[in-house]
Amino acid sequence: MTDYKEREKEKELIELFQGNPTSNSFERIIRKAKRRTILRNIVISLFVMFFLFITLGFSWLSIMRWSQENAMRDTELFSRITQPNVEELGAQNMGNGLFEGILYFNRYKEVGGIPVHWSDQVITYNLFGGVSRLTGDHSPIQLKDENDGQTRYYDRETKQRMMEFYHPDVTYTYIRNDLMKLNEFPDELLVEIALSFNQKYSPEEVREFIPDDVTLKWYWADTYTNIEMFKETDLETVEGTTVNIPASPELASNVYGFEGMPSDSNPSISEERFINDIETGLSIKEGEYFGEFERIYSYLKGESSTLSTDNVMILGAVVTGTAAELKKLEDLQMIRTSVFGVMADSNK
Repeated sequence: MTDYKEREKEKELIELFQGNPTSNSFERIIRKAKRRTILRNIVISLFVMFFLFITLGFSWLSIMRWSQENAMRDTELFSRITQPNVEELGAQNMGNGLFEGILYFNRYKEVGGIPVHWSDQVITYNLFGGVSRLTGDHSPIQLKDENDGQTRYYDRETKQRMMEFYHPDVTYTYIRNDLMKLNEFPDELLVEIALSFNQKYSPEEVREFIPDDVTLKWYWADTYTNIEMFKETDLETVEGTTVNIPASPELASNVYGFEGMPSDSNPSISEERFINDIETGLSIKEGEYFGEFERIYSYLKGESSTLSTDNVMILGAVVTGTAAELKKLEDLQMIRTSVFGVMADSNK
């Protein structure tokens, strides 16, 4: 049987080269050549597709990793000049979609050596480098205070009080002085409190008038390019009537400043790091918050040739301590207002 097939193939080849092939033999050769060509093209296409798939996969992973690192860098840097007395435990990747990834930042506040849970921060980053919060409502809980009738703000996740700050150049219809309420609490209760000053002070002046046994956790810095927009305004409605909109204090989530870093050898290390963070943010032109860093830098520098610690002025501060320790602040004339933040039991 094998010899017969070989003889037939030999016969077809002889007929083909002699110029008188039969139609059947010629068609078989053409079909065989086509099959080989198609098979070869399929193999080549599969190889090219496999190569492209591997290349695109590695490229996608590299770009997503690059976007993730940039998102972490921008978020951590911006958090250092915002979020009063909020510490981050580092980012965790909650998984990537095709064009978007999610980063999760576990956060807490430290009061008297005790960590107090604070709402976690969850952000999204995309393949093209954008960073944003998860879509939805992020507004704090708002409840009427039974004692003064004014609105109190609470963190959505922890239900702890949110601090508020009052600018010294703005007139308010009502200001809080929670320092006067410390007598209502046990002396050993650990308290975080936001202080708003009656005028601008240098960081060194703040360190001088805050008692030694009160922990200075955070400085509220003056970064207000246009303070007029925070003052009382009149809004004209469509009916021609004018509605008065009173000035509101700034929530802690909306202010800028820097962490208090006690150092006997270099007390000004706190403001030096603040300046370094701003200059770092200014150097990252593709950063998510470059515009804010640029605005703050220009405002602080003013007419100076360079930005230095002398350009940094303080409007308020965040301090912590026991209720008994914080009572020492009651008679300080520099303090205009005070608003409670988180509280913790020192016995836990």
